[in-house]
Amino acid sequence: IEISNNIKNNPLFSNQIISDKNNTAAIMINLEDKIETQEQRQQIISEIDKITNIYADTWNWYEAGVPILRTRYIELVNHERMIFIPISMLVVILVLFAVFRQIRCVVIPVISISTALVWVAALMSFLDISINVVSYLTFNLIMIIGVSDAIHLLMKYHEGLNKGLGQEKSLHEVIDKIGGALFLTSFTTAVGFFSLVLTNVRITREFGLIVGLGVIVMFIVTIITMPTLLSLSGIPKQDDLKRIVKNNFFRYAEKLSLSIKDLKYQISILSIIILLFSFLGLLRINHNITLLDDLRPGNELYDSIEMVEKDMGGTLPLEIVISHNNKELFFNDDGNVDIEYLMMLENFEFNLEAIKEIGSILTVLDYLKFSNGNIESVKDIPYEKIDDFFNFLFVDGYPGSNLITDDYKKTRFSCRVNNVDTDQSRSIKKFIKQYYLVAFKNYSQKEDISEKNIVITGSTFLSLNTSKHLVDSLTSSFLIAFVIIFISMSFMFRSMRLAIISILPNVIPLIIAGGVMGYLGIKLRPSTAMTFSIALGIAVDDTIHFLSRFKYELVNTKNDTDKALVNTLETSGQAIISTTIILSLGFLVLTFSEFVPNHEFGILATIVLVAALLTSMLLIPALIYLVKPKINNVR
Repeated sequence: IEISNNIKNNPLFSNQIISDKNNTAAIMINLEDKIETQEQRQQIISEIDKITNIYADTWNWYEAGVPILRTRYIELVNHERMIFIPISMLVVILVLFAVFRQIRCVVIPVISISTALVWVAALMSFLDISINVVSYLTFNLIMIIGVSDAIHLLMKYHEGLNKGLGQEKSLHEVIDKIGGALFLTSFTTAVGFFSLVLTNVRITREFGLIVGLGVIVMFIVTIITMPTLLSLSGIPKQDDLKRIVKNNFFRYAEKLSLSIKDLKYQISILSIIILLFSFLGLLRINHNITLLDDLRPGNELYDSIEMVEKDMGGTLPLEIVISHNNKELFFNDDGNVDIEYLMMLENFEFNLEAIKEIGSILTVLDYLKFSNGNIESVKDIPYEKIDDFFNFLFVDGYPGSNLITDDYKKTRFSCRVNNVDTDQSRSIKKFIKQYYLVAFKNYSQKEDISEKNIVITGSTFLSLNTSKHLVDSLTSSFLIAFVIIFISMSFMFRSMRLAIISILPNVIPLIIAGGVMGYLGIKLRPSTAMTFSIALGIAVDDTIHFLSRFKYELVNTKNDTDKALVNTLETSGQAIISTTIILSLGFLVLTFSEFVPNHEFGILATIVLVAALLTSMLLIPALIYLVKPKINNVR
């Protein structure tokens, strides 16, 4: 008990080694500066795990700290990658078989997708892009996007065969009629990802680059390999053709088209109401994030850090650096120790301890007190001993020398804080600056003291600040992607009316997703902000395929809007529904992830895709009936 009390009363170990209840003890491990890579950290932590496992039956072990956080994050990501990639591939195979019920229509897309994934993996290696907490989604996304292209291509191929065009002409029509639409959908999807390159965080830039390139690679591989393999695979049976092209799913396409025509105003008004309701949800979005938001309660790492915070104080680093206009901090102009200044520093430290989120503070003054028998205040230490301490601080290699520069012009307060959120971090910064100005009020009569003399940093605040800037950057990149996609679609359809029709149904799903975020309490942070750029590029595919087919049918029917819409719903409508099912299921599996960004990405992406399907199948036809584009507008 005496040893425990001595440790707890020691200013160097206060609230760090033994908990106040004496039921928890800590082992503090400092990693060398050269330990920077994931592999190095993982090797060290693995060795520590071997030791703790020996005593697992005797003691309960918990781990915390930034190196632990980084390492366990990557381990969790790699673990989930090994689970969700096979599940996504299984979903792709099952849906392809359910739609076409032909082995060739499963094997050929899988060969094409697998080939593209191999090329993407090679690109990642060439560009030195590693698997991290963001980029591991690359293969899932490209796989799901690739199968969407495959379904549209296969649908068009079977449609041509059903018309009696023969295999060669059907494949030619696939490339001629749907190639342009597939290129535009790939382009707009790639733009959504490439917009992430404009952000200021390396791993997000790399993710946007590799997935954007991957989408283009997938298009090139699909448009080359699938027609080639289809030409070698033989012609499906007539019964299969009729089942795929003229199935019961859309035998009521004409009835649906007429219903939309009669309800075009109601559908438009309902869309506006949903839009307004979603805007209200947008206003409720929470921007206040913490570093542990990416983990769910119940996760081993999350619970460990929560426990350490509860019993031992904060676990995350906060650094405060003080300097005064290039002046030596601890000495008078005559070179003697400035006791008055030391007392100001001590008073500042006492004020910092009043901030409840700060668990512990370590300064050079704590080493000064410790070296003099744990004296409570510097005013009680004889002057000559203080003078000796600073004169021999670096000569003797005191551990506290890392809290002050060797020219005595900067000193550091090394603190630990709880898992604070963005608002709390701002408040803490504000209080620290206020306490600093109050503590050094008397010193300001001698020197020009202001907030510029204090730097508040540390990986905790840096990460929170970086996240805020990244969200702002992602918002800007999303707007840029939106403009590029709008211009691209205007160029393709060569009609401002169709361009407006094409973009409105894709804004609505994104706003709905934002409203859901507000109502469900999903926070706006980099992972969720990134979803909008990604989902915009993917969701716009439905609109492109629908309007491309409508344009084609409008030309063939000589401006017969009713007939053109019925034909579009019968053909592209079925493909859009099939691809939405695959995309939604592919993203929906991510909702089972323990990693919160993936869980939320799965929810939001699924909502966007389902909303995009409904707007494509209902709102676009309603807008077409209202706008009534003519053939001279779409040629």
